[in-house]
Amino acid sequence: MFGRMTAIPIVRLDTGKGLEVAVAELLGTTEYPQIARWIQFPTAVVLFLVAPKDPESGAIYVYDRRDGVWYWVDFENQKYSEYNLADIDVLLEHCCFLRLVENPRLLRDREWFVIAGRSPQAVSASW
Repeated sequence: MFGRMTAIPIVRLDTGKGLEVAVAELLGTTEYPQIARWIQFPTAVVLFLVAPKDPESGAIYVYDRRDGVWYWVDFENQKYSEYNLADIDVLLEHCCFLRLVENPRLLRDREWFVIAGRSPQAVSASW
């Protein structure tokens, strides 16, 4: 499941906006899904959002609190942002995904390879 990961900027906010405003902007952009997971760091927030009544519709978003940018995180696999809570638990518990989230600037202009049991690896141009 997972593999090559991209983080695409989808919402840019003016720096200095409060976290509540940032989350409200993301929810409005994504048509008001439910927040299934919320993990917060001093420099970032990761949200796992699902459509109401569709537990297989989850998508992952990371907010860079310093730069005011929300990233949509997706993987090149058959799921295409149709993740469930069990998938997210694997990502969080076995893929060291939060190492990237703690420093969200690592998501900019770079792709990553994420699999269970290994730290995320930056994808080189030769992949």
